[in-house]
Amino acid sequence: MTKLLIILNPWAGRGTAGRRRPEIEAALRESGADYSVLTTHARGGATELAWQGVEHGYDRIVAIGGDGTINEVVNGIKGAEANLGRRARLGIIPLGTGSDFIKVLDGFEANDIAGGVRRAVGDRARPIDLGRAQVGDDQPRYFINALGMGFDAQAAAEALKLTKLKGLAVYLVAIIRALANYKAHPMTVEYDGSRVHRRLLFASVANGRCQGGGFWLTPEALIDDGLLDLCLVDNLRIDQIVRRLPRVMEGTHTQLREVTMGRARSITTLCPAGMPVATDGEVIATDARQVTVETLPAAIEVLG
Repeated sequence: MTKLLIILNPWAGRGTAGRRRPEIEAALRESGADYSVLTTHARGGATELAWQGVEHGYDRIVAIGGDGTINEVVNGIKGAEANLGRRARLGIIPLGTGSDFIKVLDGFEANDIAGGVRRAVGDRARPIDLGRAQVGDDQPRYFINALGMGFDAQAAAEALKLTKLKGLAVYLVAIIRALANYKAHPMTVEYDGSRVHRRLLFASVANGRCQGGGFWLTPEALIDDGLLDLCLVDNLRIDQIVRRLPRVMEGTHTQLREVTMGRARSITTLCPAGMPVATDGEVIATDARQVTVETLPAAIEVLG
C-alpha cells in the first residue's frame, strides 16, 4: 500500500487550503492510500516536517499549498537526503495564491484536489532539476521554481503583507507598493562565461517559466535541461515599468532592449549596496551582497 506523508499549509491560498481539508481527506480515503496529515504552524515548519518524514521512512512527501510550501518541503526532502542518504519523491496538491511552478507540469491544475491525490498515489514520477542558492555565508537553500534578486524580491516581500487579496491582484498591488519602496543598485551578474555589470531593476534566475502569479519572466525555461534561465532587466522609470508589465504577462518582453536573457549552470551576483532575495516567492534575505546559484540536474522526482 502506498504510504504518504501529507504536509498541509492551512494558510495557503489565503486560507483556502485549510478550509478544504475535509475534501482533501475524503479524496485520500477514497484513494486507499496509507497516509498521515500534518499541518504547518510557522514559517519553515514544512521543511522540518518533511525532513522528519524522511527520517521516519516516508518516501512520498506531498506538499499542499503554494510555491512557498512546495519550496519548504523540497528543502526538507533534500536536507534529509544530504544527511541521511535517503531519497523521497515530491507530491504536489496546488492550493496556493499563485501556484506558478505547476504551470510547467502537464496535467496539473491549480486547486485540483482529486487530480493531486491521484498523481500522489500513482506510479508515474518525473525527475526535474533544482536550483541551489547561497547568500553570503548562509546555509544553502534549494528552489524549485525561481530565485529573484532586487525589485521582484521586494514585490514578493510586499505580497506577504497582503492578506485580504487573492490571485493576481495580490501581486499587482505588491508591485505598486514595491515601486514606492525599492531603489535599484548596480549589480554584477556572472554566468557561464558572460558578465553583466550595470544598474538592474532585478535579476531573476529560474527553473520554471512563470512567477508572481502570472508573469512569464522566463517563457522558454525547461525544468529538466540541467540549466537555469536568467532574466535581467535594466533599471526603468515607473512609467516604463507600467507600460512593459503586459509584455511580461504575455512572455513577449524577451526582445526588449532593456532585457537580457541567458541560460547557465552557475550564476554569481554581486551587489555592494545590498539587495533583497526571494526563493519561490519567500524572502530569504533583505540585504544580500553576494548570491551564488547553481543548478542540480534531475535532483528530485515529482509525482505525476
